[in-house]
Amino acid sequence: MLISPNTVLHFWFEDCRPHQWFRRNAHFDAVVIDRFGKLTSSALNGELTHWEQNATGALALVLILDQFTRQIWRDQPRAFAGDPHSLRLTDQAIANGWLAEEPERVRRQFWLMPMLHSEQLGVIQEAVSVMERWSDPATVAVARRNKDLIQRFGRYPQRNAALGRPSTQEELEFLKDWQSRGKTKRSQSHACEQCSSQGTIHYRVKTAAQPNWQFACPSCCQKLQHHPGYQYGGTRKANRRERQRR
Repeated sequence: MLISPNTVLHFWFEDCRPHQWFRRNAHFDAVVIDRFGKLTSSALNGELTHWEQNATGALALVLILDQFTRQIWRDQPRAFAGDPHSLRLTDQAIANGWLAEEPERVRRQFWLMPMLHSEQLGVIQEAVSVMERWSDPATVAVARRNKDLIQRFGRYPQRNAALGRPSTQEELEFLKDWQSRGKTKRSQSHACEQCSSQGTIHYRVKTAAQPNWQFACPSCCQKLQHHPGYQYGGTRKANRRERQRR
């Protein structure tokens, strides 16, 4: 069965929840492999260039080349094989006005994600200002952190193992600290299922449009209170979970 660009966009933005996009999850990786593995290989082989003719197809191709690759070939060199092509599509979206015409912030965020993944200092420096205009504060913060890493190391040390690059002593020290901070952050904070921002307090809510219970940060919860069918189901606090585990 042929897969259309709209199928890709619907899967990512409608079927998935924000917390699935950036977390390491073997089950979610398996879903992407099963549904889009062959399509992603075709994209890497240059067989979907006809999708680049309009904004819908081009954004779907960015998701395939910049996101699906990372799920399908996690911790392998091919996870980054689509980065140059997806970055060219980002440049095309900016030049053609597709980014400016996109009303949904979350879609603009993924239009620009290839800039965050670049190891070119000029690109990541530009990403900071572009993100400030078109994305959200959390993504701007990621852009700034990435810029600091590229200025410091000239690359992302987190990719060294996957790409077979030997790490310097400074990078090894950074990776040890980075992995330690990641474990602490995962144990003490959780992602909002609306905007994917991390925090220690989330509210269990649902609405008529989203009838399944999900956790939302205080900011998103305040917005959802005005939606039809809003229901509140309790508060989740990370520090409480930590005390229960001890």
